[in-house]
Amino acid sequence: MFKKVLALLTNLSRLPEMLGCYRETHEWLAVTLAYLGLRKLPSPFNLHLRSGQTLTLEERIDMVIFWLVFVRRHYPVKASDRVIIDVGANIGLFTIYAARQAPGAKIIAIEPFPETCRRLRRQVEDNHFADRVTVLNCAVAEETGWGEMDSAEGIPSQYRRIRSEVTATLNAKHRGGAALDELPGVPVENRTLADILELAGADNVDLMKMNIHGSEYAVLMNTPARVLQRFRRIAVQYHELPAAVEMGKTQLFSYLGKNGFRLVCDKDTRRGSGRAVLSIPPHDVPSDGGDKVRAA
Repeated sequence: MFKKVLALLTNLSRLPEMLGCYRETHEWLAVTLAYLGLRKLPSPFNLHLRSGQTLTLEERIDMVIFWLVFVRRHYPVKASDRVIIDVGANIGLFTIYAARQAPGAKIIAIEPFPETCRRLRRQVEDNHFADRVTVLNCAVAEETGWGEMDSAEGIPSQYRRIRSEVTATLNAKHRGGAALDELPGVPVENRTLADILELAGADNVDLMKMNIHGSEYAVLMNTPARVLQRFRRIAVQYHELPAAVEMGKTQLFSYLGKNGFRLVCDKDTRRGSGRAVLSIPPHDVPSDGGDKVRAA
């Protein structure tokens, strides 16, 4: 117990986050200790929110994503949002958060990996959001068709990726040295952003959250302006690719800038990933933990 108290004292800089966790759930202490690595949560763990929702967490990374989405408010949802698309919805933590924060919104949650998509559907149904949330079991890609997802054992659900030359090295440590082509992939249907808008029946989208672990560049930079400009705000989690690819956030921001988007904030972790919010004025939103981009 003394060690836990000492560890908490050494993390006093996280006090605002701890208070944020306290505001979200009565189980804040157990979750905070787990987030700080001081104890483990049982699996599965049903996390009850003060707002009435219950989140089923099965992996440590689920708890980390809860912390980012609900405690740090990583993605900027506005109460007035009416259409939100969650690309890379995983088990639905952001989907549930968005449904709660924007009570009048229609949400499209997209998750390609079959078992993860089943968990997503359960979260939506268990929290009684099925009337506002449409779940699509497909991947968002640069072209319509079929692809494969990395199926190696040991890859946390949030890190499963569409198999491609660009993303081939990103999950190498989870494969135990096996090459990508030595393992069977899971077939998934690929849809473009234009396809998603048609399926959703949406003329415009207030917010698109995207976290697809390395495929964001191919998707966004191969989407034409007439489609991109139907998204008022984009919150994208970007990832560091191998240097030989010569593709990163600079190229992404430049492409979106040429298509009418302004970089509102950029939170670069300097550890291979970051989160940026881009908007077509006048739909800019204040930074919520990111670095505000100031006009020159």
